[in-house]
Amino acid sequence: MTASSYPADPTEAGLRLFLGWFGPHYARSATVEQANTDGTRLTADVSVGRKWKMSVTVVNTLAADANLEWEAARAALEKRLDTDGLSLAVWAPRGAVIPSSEPGLSQFVLAVSEAKTLDDGRLEVRRPVSLYLRRSDTTGSVVTVMGGLAAHWAQFTNRVPGSFLLNSAELLRMPASTEEREDMTERIVLASAQPDADDTQVIPAIDAWTANNLGSGQSCVLGTPAPENEEWSASMRRNLRRLLKDAEGSMRSDVDARALVVIGASTYAEEEKLSLALRGMDPMLYAGYDILAIATDGRVKTVLQPQRQTLPWDAPLG
Repeated sequence: MTASSYPADPTEAGLRLFLGWFGPHYARSATVEQANTDGTRLTADVSVGRKWKMSVTVVNTLAADANLEWEAARAALEKRLDTDGLSLAVWAPRGAVIPSSEPGLSQFVLAVSEAKTLDDGRLEVRRPVSLYLRRSDTTGSVVTVMGGLAAHWAQFTNRVPGSFLLNSAELLRMPASTEEREDMTERIVLASAQPDADDTQVIPAIDAWTANNLGSGQSCVLGTPAPENEEWSASMRRNLRRLLKDAEGSMRSDVDARALVVIGASTYAEEEKLSLALRGMDPMLYAGYDILAIATDGRVKTVLQPQRQTLPWDAPLG
C-alpha cells in the first residue's frame, strides 16, 4: 500500500473491505503481499492461509464522476478523520455535499463518535437535518416531495388534509430502523393537521450515512456528486464495461484463485444497480474470476461465488 495521501485511494479501501469480508467468510487469514494501484484499478497478490495465492483486482467506478470540488472535500474530511485517530470508510449518499470546513468537520466527527452499530456491523453516522412542509391547497390529500423522501410520497396519500409540498433536500438517506422511519412519517402527517399548516413548518429528521470501521490505516470517503438519472445509469454501464476490459490485462495465471471487486455508488445497498449492470453484460468480461463482488453503501455483496469447498482453501477444517 502507498503512504497516506489525500484524497485517499478508493481502491485501497475497497481491498481492505473485501478482505474484511473474505477472511471471516472462509475462516482463513488473508495477507496482502503486494499491491499496485492507479486510483482506478488496483491489483493485489494475497496470501490465503499462508499456503494459497489469490489475485485480487479492484476497480473504481466512482472516479469517472469525480470533480475538483468533490475531491477537495473528500480530502478535507479524510484528513480530519485521520487526525482524530479514526480509520473509516465513509459512504456518502449519492449527490451528497461532503463537509469540508468548520463547523461541518467537527460536527461530522462528533456524529461518528455517537454512531450506531447496525446488525450487519456497519456504522450509522446520524446527523440532524430539517424537513420543510407547507400546504399549497386545501383540496386533495397528497404530498408532493422533493429530496431524499421523494420515493416515499405515496405513504402520505389520503392521510393529509389537503395538498402539501415537502422539501426533504437535506435528508439524503433515512435511518435503517423501521420504527424511526414510521415515526418520521407520523410526525409529517401530524404536522399537516396543525392550524398553521399554510405556513412552512420545520420538522426535525435524521440524515443517516453508513461507514465501516477499518480498524487501522487511512480513512476514505466513497461516493459520487452525480445524482441518479437515466443518463448517469447509461454512463455507469459504459464506464464499468471499459474498466472490466482494461482489467483483463492484469489477470494472473499463476494463482489458485482470482477475485474481482467493483466499487460503486448507491444511497442504499438494497437499491444498487451494479449487480444488474454486471448480469446484463457479456459474461466473458468476468469469466476468468472465481469471485465477483461489489462494494457499496458499506456492504460487500457477492455477485459470483463458487459453491462451498470448490476453492482450495475452502476444504473442511481439521
